[in-house]
Amino acid sequence: MSSRFLRVLAVGLTAAAFATTLDVPAHAAASACTHHLSGPQVCISTDGAAGSENPGKVTTAWTNPPQDRRTATVHITEPGGQRYTLTARRSHGQLVAVFTPGTLPDGKLCARYQGSSRTACVQIIDRT
Repeated sequence: MSSRFLRVLAVGLTAAAFATTLDVPAHAAASACTHHLSGPQVCISTDGAAGSENPGKVTTAWTNPPQDRRTATVHITEPGGQRYTLTARRSHGQLVAVFTPGTLPDGKLCARYQGSSRTACVQIIDRT
């Protein structure tokens, strides 16, 4: 098998594994991944409504980090510019961080893992 085929297969499998580990209901507010056939892939997903009292959880993942990485710092930027950092931990071959934010206003919610040049962003829109 060619190395390109194996890379495409590996990215597809890690994306599928990420989707199954999110445990996000069908009514998820937003999700996005960086789309590259090789190298690191960063994903972010929300399962709550913007502007609600119960915004739900936000999950970020670095789907194919270097094998020697057990943790990584993930930088989160909320709509409105609020910034903070979390520690992602290895789970099923990925680095994953899950958190429950406060009320999220409309706008972009982004995640960038330290050690990766890619940033994943979702557009939060209040549909209530």
